[in-house]
Amino acid sequence: MDNASFYEIKKSSVWLWSGLTLSILAHLSFLLLPAAAPRVLPQQGDSSIQLQLQPKPASKSKPTPEPTPVPTPPPVMTKAPTRVVQKKDYSVPARPASEVASKQVATKEVVIDGIGDALSSNKPRELITHYADIKPKEDKQEDGANRAQQSVDTRALFAIWEPQIRKKVERIGQMNFPKDENGRSMFGTLQFRLVLNGDGNIAALTLEQTSGNPALDEAALQIVRRSATFGPVPPALLDRNNQIMLLRYYQFINERAAWGRS
Repeated sequence: MDNASFYEIKKSSVWLWSGLTLSILAHLSFLLLPAAAPRVLPQQGDSSIQLQLQPKPASKSKPTPEPTPVPTPPPVMTKAPTRVVQKKDYSVPARPASEVASKQVATKEVVIDGIGDALSSNKPRELITHYADIKPKEDKQEDGANRAQQSVDTRALFAIWEPQIRKKVERIGQMNFPKDENGRSMFGTLQFRLVLNGDGNIAALTLEQTSGNPALDEAALQIVRRSATFGPVPPALLDRNNQIMLLRYYQFINERAAWGRS
């Protein structure tokens, strides 16, 4: 046997022993591993099937976006409704003709200053048959002396014109001094209201405050009437009615008749 064959046999034996050793080591490693737990089989008599529910993992949901705040609109100013005031019905209910004929009621004529007084609840109401029965309330005239103070010109004009009227009335009064039925002089003070037209004639003459002696009051008014006319009144002193009103006192003291301003 040559050297080559010897080396081939020796090499083959080495590989054989090596494979055998690896096989033995592999079997030993399986034997040394722990035995697996025996599997428990269900008993034959128990036919129920046990189910175990596993909770489903919560899915990760996307976060809900926060709502965008809506701006609050400004308050709307509304106009309060207009309150309607119901007017009272002042109409007079009509009565049957037979009732009126059967009851003859004596009607009393009433002088009413204005419609407002007729409808006033504070006064007893009486039947008004015609609007013509209602007399309008007359505006009181302002004293000519007070009206003349509105400007310098009218004030100066009145200061020249009024003394002429006063002197004439005083002169007539002195000439016709009031006397009683026994011829004795009467004394006292009274107030009168004199209204003159633009031509100086008397439009109205009334007693405003008595002296306490009716005979003296009448004699004094008669003196004023005898003094007319007084001549044209300056146009600047006339009111819207083309008149001038004088509210004056007439004094009869110590045998002297005096005209005084109220």
